[in-house]
Amino acid sequence: MTEIKSDFGKGLVICLVKFAEHFERDMIFLKIRDFENGNLTDLDKQILEIYGSVEKLISHEIEMWANGASDHLYEIEVPKGKGWDKIRIKVKELQEKGLNMGHGFHLSKIWKKEDLFELFNLTRDIALMIDKKLGLNPDVGEW
Repeated sequence: MTEIKSDFGKGLVICLVKFAEHFERDMIFLKIRDFENGNLTDLDKQILEIYGSVEKLISHEIEMWANGASDHLYEIEVPKGKGWDKIRIKVKELQEKGLNMGHGFHLSKIWKKEDLFELFNLTRDIALMIDKKLGLNPDVGEW
């Protein structure tokens, strides 16, 4: 995809895990919920004045989140061979969406929580596909 090298990991599973850690560690979904409910810190209020709307504030926050999280997608690798084609396609989709969100800096693009859910679901789908490829019978469980 790109010649950019990363200091944030290389491989398939480790890069996927490191990317996924950002969903919980950064608590991006909670932050968006707070913004939607009007629970803003003083700094958030200052940033809101700059962006002019909660929608644009949320988009900015998503872009900043993706900027850090997507660093783990630069050197994500999928083994060669036909048996990995479906996983390779999903990984490419994750890379393109994640890197576009985090490193594209589209001033006119509004990112929404649905875009985050898409990244989250792609990440989970890839993990399930890897388990199945390894011959396991994965179950995402409930929580």
